Amino acid sequence: MTIKTEQEQLLARMLEEVPEELDQREGSVIYTTLAPVARLLAQQNAMLEELERLLFADTAEGKWLDQAVRDFGLTREEATQAVRRVLLTAKEGGPLSGCVGLRIAADGLAFVLEEEETAGSYLARCQTAGTAGNRCGPQVLPMDYFTGLGSAVMETDPVIAARDQETDDQLRQRFRQAISQTPYGGNIADYEQKTLSIQGVGAVAVFGAREMGAGKVGLVIGDEEGRAASPELVEQVQTLMGVDGDGIAPVGHTVTVTTGEEVTVDITATLHLRSGESFQLVQPLAEEAVRQYLDSITFAEETIFSARLTAALLGCSSAVADVTAVTIGGKSGNFSLTKTYDQWQLPRCGTVTITQS
Repeated sequence: MTIKTEQEQLLARMLEEVPEELDQREGSVIYTTLAPVARLLAQQNAMLEELERLLFADTAEGKWLDQAVRDFGLTREEATQAVRRVLLTAKEGGPLSGCVGLRIAADGLAFVLEEEETAGSYLARCQTAGTAGNRCGPQVLPMDYFTGLGSAVMETDPVIAARDQETDDQLRQRFRQAISQTPYGGNIADYEQKTLSIQGVGAVAVFGAREMGAGKVGLVIGDEEGRAASPELVEQVQTLMGVDGDGIAPVGHTVTVTTGEEVTVDITATLHLRSGESFQLVQPLAEEAVRQYLDSITFAEETIFSARLTAALLGCSSAVADVTAVTIGGKSGNFSLTKTYDQWQLPRCGTVTITQS
């Protein structure tokens, strides 16, 4: 209901209480007196409705949602900084050492070399928070003077992937999950909650005694983007879990941490275009639609659906009339991903072949 509609209804109800012998027409003293009151009451009711919406986590937004979930011990996750590995080579051809603290740039983002792991191999932290730091490189440029620098290359995969600030929908989903579970004493919910609180971990699957054996717990972790975690992150989580109660894991639990196995999935499809449409224009859109669908598959999903892939191709352009001969990993139909502790498969887009009928 709009404010104007509610104002008219309130004014009509107030005029009903006025004795009939008094003039109630528009422009009369009574009407002119009551109309501003009705408008203010309508505005106040609208403010109360908005306040009611902002008080509850299901409908609150922004800082109001932050306040609603804070009562349950939750806070919004802020954006983090990516950590990347950079390899420096001297002009003479060997590794270049002694560059900790210097800055480099990749795709417009600044990185600081924080640690030299081995000669010429550095861990660099992005100075801009967010997922942009996960994808830049591999070519980098020096921002400071590097004595004797020959070349610098950034490895493709991040050592510790960054995340963007948690959105309202993501925070609301985490809130609902938190209040529907009871994390306590090393149960599955407890391991999930504590593992996901570690910087760099964006997904986790917990395997208990049924799969691992008595007193044993298996964790399969993914990075902030749901992809396979780096060996450094796996080692960090393993260390934090501890041994015999000196870490996150309670006494009597032996925790083994691993990560997923990325499986390259090749996609083929044949497009049927509407009359007069250009395949050269549609082909890159179709290829990007395939990549976006595969990237959207979450850490826990067990199937790459042929129907969803077909729908993504149909929706990539109005020029596409039909899609046939879709294969995923060389086979028609859905593609199943193994999800066990020993083999937790994560899809990575391989070769995308789009043809025209």
